[in-house]
Amino acid sequence: MDVIALDGRTLTPAGVVAIARRRAQAELGPAARERNAAAAALVGELLERGDLLYGVTTGVGSLRTSPSPTEDPGAHQWNLLRSHAGGGGAPLTTEVVRAAMAVRANQIGAGGAGVGEGLLDALLGALRADVTPFARELGSLGTGDLTVLAEIGTALGGEGDCWVGDDIVPAADALAAAGLPLVTYGPRDGLAFMSSNAVSTGQAALVYHDAWRLLDAALGVAALSYDATDADLAVLDPRVHAARPHRGQIEVARRLRALLGERERRPGRAVHDAFVFRCVPQVEGTLLEALEQLRGVLEVELNVAGENALMLPGDGVALPNGNFHAGVLTLALDSLRGAMAQSASLIAARVSALLDPEVTGLTPQLAQNPGPDSGAMILEYTAHAAAAEVRSLAASAASQTTTVQSGIESHANFAGHSARRTSDALARMSVAVSAELVLSVRALRLRGREPAGPGVRRLYEAAAARLDAEMADRPLSSDLEAARQFLFEDALWMDAERE
Repeated sequence: MDVIALDGRTLTPAGVVAIARRRAQAELGPAARERNAAAAALVGELLERGDLLYGVTTGVGSLRTSPSPTEDPGAHQWNLLRSHAGGGGAPLTTEVVRAAMAVRANQIGAGGAGVGEGLLDALLGALRADVTPFARELGSLGTGDLTVLAEIGTALGGEGDCWVGDDIVPAADALAAAGLPLVTYGPRDGLAFMSSNAVSTGQAALVYHDAWRLLDAALGVAALSYDATDADLAVLDPRVHAARPHRGQIEVARRLRALLGERERRPGRAVHDAFVFRCVPQVEGTLLEALEQLRGVLEVELNVAGENALMLPGDGVALPNGNFHAGVLTLALDSLRGAMAQSASLIAARVSALLDPEVTGLTPQLAQNPGPDSGAMILEYTAHAAAAEVRSLAASAASQTTTVQSGIESHANFAGHSARRTSDALARMSVAVSAELVLSVRALRLRGREPAGPGVRRLYEAAAARLDAEMADRPLSSDLEAARQFLFEDALWMDAERE
């Protein structure tokens, strides 16, 4: 089994994916444990000095001025978790909850939380045993994923439910069956554990991984369409992109040239092609740059000490702060969805072009016998429906806000909402890319040749081996699903791992 080291400093999206999806073992390093232990010791020192400590010697939210009993601070933390476990809506998938658990464990290792060893070991133990707390998606405003983290915390204490395989089991029973003890909570465990956006950040890490895979697939399939239609490759000339040197645009053009190789311009062509071929580097370049922006945000957020108050053992103080505010993550995800909306629209338009005999020089609708046969026309509808859904999901989450707790918490950014909408948009956009793959392979089959470029030929050969070669009218849903699995599950033709 693979092991992912959590050190509170260097966790990457690839590490999150390995733990969440492939069940890699998460291990917290000694230095990260020492940082958390020092922060926990500071909590004890502050309590001994009689200092006020938010959520420990006081209530929370609008109750921050109300004192809490200090005779049994662990009981107060348990009550905080139980009272905040109030999420609603659909259940989160186990991979999202596992991603959140991995991110939270790593963030605790950054040294700002000061939770007890028992809670930290229970979190890591549940990951190793594949016991996943049951949690619901709604409840976070982007200023701490309170409800989901509370539901995870209460499950580790034996209340609520857990996923064990495909079954939902009472948490106490699931932990007992795995040989995991119930957590006894320390003086700051509840507040410190919930003071994080680990759920939104964990899902954003999964989205980042999947979106790179989508971009890789979209560029490969676009290259097939260039070849299937004999599109003019002058639009990929490096001199064109040196004249407008956006990093993403230059890189997309380079990758398309590598896939397609070189060929002569077809005689008798129009002076230039439609936007669906002329503007691919410009449109997909924005998607690439949005992903790079999200990567930069995740490099920080996956390893952040974002707790309020922030424990600083070296200085012997706890500082109130707003590091739990995830607006920077929301903006990065919103930007990614906006770029995806542009990309999905161009892909759907290219699907239409592949069905147009004026573009391809092939039969209308790529039909074997146009008229009696409808060919592949229905995939145009499906691709445009998918693109419309991507556009509808691109609405900004960062433009939303709210005020809760009598105005004390007077701003919000809805990072969790943005992460879920981006995940939904990826699923829709994958349908449009799959439709283009089915049509580009079909067009090349009708043309009676394989692509010339070495990179795109490898994609064609692998895809053609999966897609039914029958050209007569028949249901095409199975072709779409075969294309989707090939591009986004099997990934036989590309390396989808990104740091």
